[in-house]
Amino acid sequence: MHAGGVINENSPVQCDRLRNVSFDYVNFDGWAQKGEVVVLDAVADRVQTIFDTLYRMRFPLNKAVPVERYRGDDDASMNDNNTSAFNSRRKTGRDEWSMHAYGVAIDVNPHQNPYVSFGDDGLARVLPASAAKTSMNRLDKRPNKPARPGMAERVVDVFASNGFLRWGGYWDDPIDYQHFEAGSRALVARMVDASPDDARRMFERYVASYANCLAHTALASHAAARAACIGDALRE
Repeated sequence: MHAGGVINENSPVQCDRLRNVSFDYVNFDGWAQKGEVVVLDAVADRVQTIFDTLYRMRFPLNKAVPVERYRGDDDASMNDNNTSAFNSRRKTGRDEWSMHAYGVAIDVNPHQNPYVSFGDDGLARVLPASAAKTSMNRLDKRPNKPARPGMAERVVDVFASNGFLRWGGYWDDPIDYQHFEAGSRALVARMVDASPDDARRMFERYVASYANCLAHTALASHAAARAACIGDALRE
């Protein structure tokens, strides 16, 4: 990965804490394909469950290869509509490490689920640009228009039930429909500092706390219950 441009000696996570997760997926033509993402060891089992579930749902992915195929170029990966995870890079337009640099974030179908930021003048910037005229309207069922598979809204619960509680579609600026990440920065920092086994147990307790909240909530609306329980879990 050093040669591929996705990690260096300053990266917050090094190769010894990363794992490859391989899986089957269905593409937009309905054909089974092989995919792979790279993630932090503590979340690897849950990431396997996520993609195995997407395959059973026949939720389509356009492509899923590690970003070293693009020499760490996030724009190139997005333009290729590639589903990806680890990439030791900063947040878009910021100096802070992205959660991708810790191996705890996954971007799904960027063309169907674009990244949208807003300037002070109110103008929106859409990445990838090809998604601007096709994927900004997030309604799936529309009069006289075909359904649009591959949109992240359909799999929010799959990711949340496996610990990837933070979805960029909840945000105001930027709005990052493709992006799912696991936990608060405080939790991720503790996992990175812990041994792999301790980090895995830490993450599983976090997943269980969300599941327990959902099981005991008095809120009738699932969306409201999910939002409340995500908020509770992220405060830990």
